[in-house]
Amino acid sequence: MATPLVHRIRLQHVRCLLATATHGNMKAAAEALSITQPAVTKIIKELEDVVGQPLVQRLRHGVCLTPAGERFARHASQGVAALEDALLSVSEADAGPVRLGVLPTLAVELVHDILTAWRGRGMQGAVQVVTGRNHELLTQLQRGELDAVLGRLAEPDRMLALRFEPLWAEPLIAVTVPEHPLAQAPWKAWRGWDGAVVMPLPGTGIRQVADAFAASLGWPASHPHGIDTLVVPVARTMALQGGAVWLTPLSTVRHDLASGLLVGRVLPGTATEAVGMFTQAVPVPGSARVAAMSDVIRDAGLAWRHRCQEQLALLQG
Repeated sequence: MATPLVHRIRLQHVRCLLATATHGNMKAAAEALSITQPAVTKIIKELEDVVGQPLVQRLRHGVCLTPAGERFARHASQGVAALEDALLSVSEADAGPVRLGVLPTLAVELVHDILTAWRGRGMQGAVQVVTGRNHELLTQLQRGELDAVLGRLAEPDRMLALRFEPLWAEPLIAVTVPEHPLAQAPWKAWRGWDGAVVMPLPGTGIRQVADAFAASLGWPASHPHGIDTLVVPVARTMALQGGAVWLTPLSTVRHDLASGLLVGRVLPGTATEAVGMFTQAVPVPGSARVAAMSDVIRDAGLAWRHRCQEQLALLQG
């Protein structure tokens, strides 16, 4: 027979406790759950009131679970996993693929991480990955042609009936091969550059940032050796083999920077741009697999945020 206390516990109580245990602090748990830190604190306090003892111990640099909290979390995590299995078991076996829209600059390594984690959870069925410009993907999401989009924060009129969950923020950077003549040169030396320049496509948000940078250097609006593309392999090859200066978001070249194949610097006077997950503001009924994919994307986004922050610190150091 179930204890009466069970009826006082909500799934949100369990999710907050498990997220806090996973991340080791309530701020990170709140970000992972897309709620505020005070909300996490309040929800865990409610759970502690229900069970009648502390479940979380506050430390100087974070939190940890008490012995009681560890026992609760161990059993609760099994219950959450069983609930997820139950939801998936009633999904139609012949349900269509999960349709994911992704910006071209994110469509290689991040998608690999997402799909690896998706299969790691034992998820079955096809995943359809579509790339395109930000506004194109958001339009498809509004029409119900996509289930989720990994994109950049857009103007309010582009986000009607959509929900945006920020995952990380990143700057646009200029990258070259290490031996490039501009690699270590001061910005004033870039003013006379007449070699190849790879820019994002016109009409994109990151192109506006790139254009402002180019204008600050006095580069002509139509660079004589300019290449406009969002196709990462093309841009990467031009930088590695064609000696081009490539203006691109940090996450696109994170691995190449870490390996030393490319070097980069943050464009001066430019702000970071938010990258996140778009879903429909009103969830579609019976979309358990879409909800599961959203959880995978949140986890992958959290990992990418930490990696981008580390890389950015190195560039600015």
